[in-house]
Amino acid sequence: MSGWKLGLDGFVTHFMVSGPQEEPYFNEAKDKNQLRYEAYLRSVIAEHKPVGETGEILVGAKSRLNEEWKYYYDSGSCFVNISTFYSVMRRIHFDIATVLETSSDIDVKAALWSYAAVDVYCNGRLEGALKQPVYKPIQKKELTLHLKAGRNLIYLACENLGVRDTRSVAGLQILNHKDEIKVSIPDEACADAAAVAEAFLESAHLESNKLCFDSPAPAGTSYTYRYHEEDFAKANIPAVWYQAEGKNEILLENGQPYVTVKVVLGKLELKRVFERTEQLVPKYALREDGSAFSFEENKELIFRRIADVMSESRGEKFGFPISNILARKHFNDNSMDDERLMYEMLEMIEERYDCSDFLMCGLIRYLHNYPVEGAMKDRIKDVMLNYRYWMDMDGFDGMCFWSENHALMFYTCAMNAGEMYPDEYFPRAKMTGKELHLYGRNKVLQWLDDVEEYGFEEFLSTVYMCVTFAALINVVDYSEPDISKRASAVTDKMLSMLALHTYKTGIVAPMGRVYRSVLYPFDQGAMALMNLINPKLPYTFGEGWLGFYASSHYPIPEGLVKLMEDDVETNYTTGNARVYLEKNDDYCLTSVASPREPFTRWENETLKEDVDITTHNFTKSFNERFHGTTYFRPGTYGYQQHMWYAALDGEASIFVTHPGSTSEEGDMRPGYWHGNGVMPALKQQHGLLGGIYVIPDEHPIGYTHLYCPECRFDEVIHEENWIFLRKETGYLALWCSEKMEAHNGMNFNCEQRAYSKNAAYLCVCGGQKSDASFAAFKKRAKETLPSYDKESKTLTAQNFELSYVACKDVTQFL
Repeated sequence: MSGWKLGLDGFVTHFMVSGPQEEPYFNEAKDKNQLRYEAYLRSVIAEHKPVGETGEILVGAKSRLNEEWKYYYDSGSCFVNISTFYSVMRRIHFDIATVLETSSDIDVKAALWSYAAVDVYCNGRLEGALKQPVYKPIQKKELTLHLKAGRNLIYLACENLGVRDTRSVAGLQILNHKDEIKVSIPDEACADAAAVAEAFLESAHLESNKLCFDSPAPAGTSYTYRYHEEDFAKANIPAVWYQAEGKNEILLENGQPYVTVKVVLGKLELKRVFERTEQLVPKYALREDGSAFSFEENKELIFRRIADVMSESRGEKFGFPISNILARKHFNDNSMDDERLMYEMLEMIEERYDCSDFLMCGLIRYLHNYPVEGAMKDRIKDVMLNYRYWMDMDGFDGMCFWSENHALMFYTCAMNAGEMYPDEYFPRAKMTGKELHLYGRNKVLQWLDDVEEYGFEEFLSTVYMCVTFAALINVVDYSEPDISKRASAVTDKMLSMLALHTYKTGIVAPMGRVYRSVLYPFDQGAMALMNLINPKLPYTFGEGWLGFYASSHYPIPEGLVKLMEDDVETNYTTGNARVYLEKNDDYCLTSVASPREPFTRWENETLKEDVDITTHNFTKSFNERFHGTTYFRPGTYGYQQHMWYAALDGEASIFVTHPGSTSEEGDMRPGYWHGNGVMPALKQQHGLLGGIYVIPDEHPIGYTHLYCPECRFDEVIHEENWIFLRKETGYLALWCSEKMEAHNGMNFNCEQRAYSKNAAYLCVCGGQKSDASFAAFKKRAKETLPSYDKESKTLTAQNFELSYVACKDVTQFL
């Protein structure tokens, strides 16, 4: 083959990868300030040992890490991204190799992008390095590659600290001589086969119920519908693969939203995952005549669904069974081996897996409701006495203590565990049970004080509000009356906010933290809570958190269904954010202001000297550093914040983001669709929202993209820089200052990109109440006459103006 061209913006997109090599990691250093402690661990983790002789770099051969070399394929990606989640701390090594071909000797300027520590070698010579890993934002290192005529081996030796969500990402961007460089891989014998397999997979397009390709499938092509199992008990059941060799098209089964196509040529294996958006539809639990079940009947259906799952999957390695066990105890269901699951769960708590506080919180609920005897009772006591209930207590682990949901989990666990064993000694805490109870109680009160004053930081999160709900009802059920009453009121507030943002068939809301389920408002985790309240709505599994509710006396407040169904136009504050919401029969428009009106931001105490690190205020500040700020301002680095939606129901919704990743592979925060790499300027007024996205040179991804699932709308019209959308009586129009281009990644006909680092968008909403017809709405939208001045960074339209002034938030650098 003659070599591949460089990818988008000069990125090298063809690599071989070895690893990750994962080793247990322990460091004897101690620090009660976990923020400072993990920064220290990142500063010392990288060894930067010289690579030396690499040996032959061949697919299937072992590397210097004693890991196999593989051809790396990730459709559309500009990076090698093998990010994953580590529940216990690990030292990570991975190596990346590529070949740059030139016809003459040239010195090439390049940019290395990574969160890891990386040494870059060109033909065995060290050309530059990133000295230590970071959590965020991504690092950039400019360097010069001294290329010789012919093939040049580029070798990246990468090291990282594996703790929770770990960004094992690296990219190499060529900044000059782009037309003089071709890309190959070290294994020349596999290059042609890789090119054939990749070209085949990249040609995929969806036509109705057929996945079509431009050429017959190569030998060794197969496909499966298996993607993700909710129940860990089913995770190890082998997937069923169907042969596709020689086929130009695959007839897809209805009801199967995911299909993975795999090409195996010798030791070479390439996969591409497709998601059929139109096959993901709301799930309803209704009577045969279509009517809704009563609240009590529906509640039992919810508990039954949770009970029927043996153990909630936490990935490919283990499951968390406590919610499922609690649901089964509600039914006195002994059909599964829950004693074995309890012992496995106790081992995970003892080893202090990240999120083991979820298990501890459920265990405490179990002990309050069901008797345990003998060896199980002794084992539980031993595990609970020796648990690490806060980050300043003895122990070395990678648990996250500081997010809004985790903090409350740990606080209430300390309060309740101490109360259960008042006269026992808790060695990691160096407290008696009575002392630990008072310690946890004080922290719970601080948490309640904060949320009562400022509102939620993880506001409207359709993932984490479910976790917080479970923690709150433990406080409601197992605290003294005054604390219980306050926790109940905070829970009421949380449910009221979610109900307010429930629109027709889904939760349509900006969010403090979000994951990929943002694409499907009807299928987000917190819809489990909304379905509990209103059985007419679609249901979701919600990670089984409602298993906690099976033994709770917390009463769902009145009036929430009315909040779901009433028209509203309002704004309110939560955390440092101001949230705007307008919903009516025709449309829903919601956003956060960026920036919001002048106000006093709560002070981040991690930036102060001699601060008291034992307070919840410090923990909250810690969380802002790690999990993203609610102080929305243009130019601030994003994390998991979702900033706006326009929707005609829970299926037909649109939004724009600056992606934090160039593909959907790897566990990234921000990801391809969830969160923003860099925050935009946003402004909402009646029926109108404007956004300006300006991407700095310090960020590698130079485009923004619109999520617009065309299959969800009754009518879609592309006209110059506009997209017009109709569903039933609701209308949306979106204008972009750049000509948008369709892109098909994991989903088809859902994405439009604007390839510009400086772009503006205007969203106009309407419907039959305000417009005589869809044609009349189109005319009205165009008459807003949007215009964007790139130099002044100002968006104007009829009765609308928004300017972009870049801000830097020091809290978002770790």
